[in-house]
Amino acid sequence: MVDYNIIVKKINSINHNMVRIVKYESVPLEDFLQNEDGKDIVTHNLFIMLQHIIDIGTHIIADENMKEPVFVSDIADILAEEGVLDKSLIKPLKSMIGLRNIIAHEYGDIDFKIIHKIVTSNIRDVHSILENIIKYVGL
Repeated sequence: MVDYNIIVKKINSINHNMVRIVKYESVPLEDFLQNEDGKDIVTHNLFIMLQHIIDIGTHIIADENMKEPVFVSDIADILAEEGVLDKSLIKPLKSMIGLRNIIAHEYGDIDFKIIHKIVTSNIRDVHSILENIIKYVGL
């Protein structure tokens, strides 16, 4: 049985992170690239938000006794196979997991043009993933 308190706490934190991130969604690319504080704020909040999404996925998988992921990216496949996520969200979730790893482990330089694109174009995928999770757990 999924622990609703854990899920709600993480969703509330994700919502907080989203508020911090979307403040930069209308900032033009060139301005964003010159704004060191803005880049730090967005990157930090993206990292925390993505980690919470991963945590929610692993929590659901563990509590519902689903197949154990070998790699973190397997979380997306398992959640889709088990009906937690729509299959159309597998690729976006895997991309999010990859971005989280890039930020966490600093694999090369972070491409802030990609971060800006995520903020201005792809952040809605987080909403879709959360909607699927909320529906699955019955919140």
